[in-house]
Amino acid sequence: MLNKHSIHRPDRQLEKTLIALVYSVVAMSLSILMLFIFPQYSLYLLVLILVITILSILLAISVLSASENALTYGGFANEVLKSNDIILQIDNIEGYPVIQNQPAKSFFSGENVLEKIKNSLINERQNILNFQRLEQALKNLKTEKVSINLNVDEKNQWFEISLRPIYLKKSDIFEGEFSLKKIIKETYFLWSLENVTAHKNMEHIFENERKNLHDFIHNMPIGLYIANSDYDLEYVNETFAIQLGQQRESLLGKKLKDLVLKDNGILDSKIPTYSGRTIFCNELSENSEMFVVQNNFKDDNKIKIRGLTVKDLQNDKVLLEKLNYGVDEIDWLFNLTPLGIIFIDNNGNIKSFNQKATEILEKSGNDLAQRNLKDFLQISTLKLLHDIFKRYENNKENTEINVVETRLKSDKIVKIHIAPRKRIHCEKSFMEGYVLYLSDTTEEKNLELKFAQAQKMQAMGQLAGGVAHDFNNLLTAMIGFCDLLLQRHGIGDPSFADLNQVRNNAHRAANLVRQLLAFSRKQPLKPKLIDVTENFIELNYLLKRTLGEQISLEFHHGTDLGYIRVDPVQFSQVIVNLVVNAKDAMNGKGTLKISTHTEKLTAPYQFGADTIARGEFVVINVSDTGCGIAKENLNRIFEPFFSTKENVVGSGTGLGLATVYGIIRQTEGFIKVYSTIGVGTTFSIYLPRFETKDDDGDNIVENQSLEQTPVLTSMTNPKSQKMILGMNVLKLDRSFKPMSAPDNVKILFAEDEDSVRAFGVRALKKKGFSVVACNCAESAIELLDKGENFDLLITDMVMPGLSGADLAKIAKQKLPDIKIILASGYSEEIARKELSGSEEFEFIAKPYSLVDLIQKVFNILNNRQKDE
Repeated sequence: MLNKHSIHRPDRQLEKTLIALVYSVVAMSLSILMLFIFPQYSLYLLVLILVITILSILLAISVLSASENALTYGGFANEVLKSNDIILQIDNIEGYPVIQNQPAKSFFSGENVLEKIKNSLINERQNILNFQRLEQALKNLKTEKVSINLNVDEKNQWFEISLRPIYLKKSDIFEGEFSLKKIIKETYFLWSLENVTAHKNMEHIFENERKNLHDFIHNMPIGLYIANSDYDLEYVNETFAIQLGQQRESLLGKKLKDLVLKDNGILDSKIPTYSGRTIFCNELSENSEMFVVQNNFKDDNKIKIRGLTVKDLQNDKVLLEKLNYGVDEIDWLFNLTPLGIIFIDNNGNIKSFNQKATEILEKSGNDLAQRNLKDFLQISTLKLLHDIFKRYENNKENTEINVVETRLKSDKIVKIHIAPRKRIHCEKSFMEGYVLYLSDTTEEKNLELKFAQAQKMQAMGQLAGGVAHDFNNLLTAMIGFCDLLLQRHGIGDPSFADLNQVRNNAHRAANLVRQLLAFSRKQPLKPKLIDVTENFIELNYLLKRTLGEQISLEFHHGTDLGYIRVDPVQFSQVIVNLVVNAKDAMNGKGTLKISTHTEKLTAPYQFGADTIARGEFVVINVSDTGCGIAKENLNRIFEPFFSTKENVVGSGTGLGLATVYGIIRQTEGFIKVYSTIGVGTTFSIYLPRFETKDDDGDNIVENQSLEQTPVLTSMTNPKSQKMILGMNVLKLDRSFKPMSAPDNVKILFAEDEDSVRAFGVRALKKKGFSVVACNCAESAIELLDKGENFDLLITDMVMPGLSGADLAKIAKQKLPDIKIILASGYSEEIARKELSGSEEFEFIAKPYSLVDLIQKVFNILNNRQKDE
């Protein structure tokens, strides 16, 4: 039914509606013109104009609705493109990208597709030929698909690259039933790059295995031949040819009866299986006695004969020795394989097994021999195996190997390969049953879960950082406008307490945002080298007060710990968060142990999606004797807003452990968790170790004190302030000499958030500065291009279009003497990275108050005056 309907195209609907609107506007214009030409028909023309006006309004509304649908339609297509893991990019005819998803943006980094492939091309003949095919296809507007080996990130990787021309047709705006149509055909190119390195590696491995198997069969020390039902030789290995003293190629196509001197049953088709000594002869009439094992088998529904030959069997003693050697080889293969092998009967009773099976099932040999599969497998898995066995029973010729992955009752995850029903020699007799091959995939699955968890944490960190940035903008405006209101409503004003409450709650929200930024690893840090032991001595009193009297606190410090490079405040926050969680887990009674030691990683450590470089680490263990953490929650405890105490009155926000995770990763460390239900939990923090304090090359320069400039101060503690006309006179520096002409200072304020921009401009203008505001970097650059001179640039780091860092660089080029203040909710380190380590700017962190903004502006302008 759906195929009878055409696909709804909102963009086509928008085009038709726009054309109708154009026609109505033209009709209205002609009607108005007719009104002036034929005034005697004014009544009719006015009615016509009214009707056309109403129609135009309705069409305009339809255009808005169609535009929204078209935008949604384009958004769907864009989301489908973005969500694809394959590198996808659409170029125009000039080779410039029109649409690209995130993998394509990361891979090409602004380079032309062919240039990127050419620069990364491995210098091999087939690679070069395939690249030339792509060039010709692009030149001739043809579809092409090739596999190319590229050097990406200093690794050889295979990519399956496809190129397909796309043609879009456009018509003129007056398209209609009787209009003259002009069709415009535009050409684009769809590039698709899929990383097939793993597939190529597997093909290479399989090819090598096939080659090795062929070489093994061809040159094994036992002769092998295959003949059809007429005993024509179709295959012989090299060993069989050597045994006969002939060339292998000369034997193919010959009849087996021409090589057998005496038929003692080997050529009897009625005997499906033959074994015994047989005398063969070659073209030179040279006889060779061999021991032959021959049987019939089906190949493509045709009966064929397969035979194995062993030459030079001198006597039964030698044969027995070789037989024992063969048994030993089978025993090695059976018992030393990395797979567990189990033979079971039709009822699931275990009849035979190898050593690896006892290790996987965690049972001794004697115990395992008396067991059934139901003792180890869950009911759902037993039902699945029963269905597989039933399919084998119904189809005797079914040779498919079935694979089942399941969790044992012992909580191990195993992959079971089930072979079809076999006739098995067991307990000095033969029986029918199945062979199961077991592989322990518990560790592999755990690694997959850790990797998936790390990817999820990374995505949530990016989300938290984006949310925190937007909140910092809102909080900046809230705090700023509260400060402006507090200038007009002093302590005696009835509104003072309300405004102060709003401001205090905004600061509390800012603390919550800082926790989100810590989780997303974008929290501003002031790291320095500290001694772990000394730091815990300072924290001792605080931790004891936090734990209370019923919980015992024990410290066990290692020797020669060296130093760690962390932000002391945030490091204390990490320890306090872990201690508070331990206190809740112990329900107010138990023992908390904090121990430290050093540990050396001799090889890189895979921590989720990240790789930790090898080196020395200081390890801090925080262990409690609490209730422990359930296994199903271990992979989620570091997620923001996840808490196991949701029903507990007064429980936290769920950001405690998320903050711990973010701070530790931001400090180039990592954290492990070990927990047992009813026993307790241990958090192990690994931080890079430094030998001496001389290793710390970073000096944090503190901002100048507020007392250096006569600016407004915070009113959160009014008792410690003396306010006159809204100014805190206790904070005035009497020795400060203000600028001689503050009115001459011209400030360019670039901020895309309207509320923050309004607050900043208003605050600066109240101080007598001349301020020009812009809502984007492009508008600010236009002012600079017009030759306007500014003494100071205040810009947000994150804006649509050009960023604040880009604006700062351009402003410095046009006005070398301009001072710059960068504002951001992220850290100063990120700002300096974007400006390539430049020191020619000041930084102010969001959310900032009126005091912070005015102080920063006065300080940077005062420094300028001193330089002059």
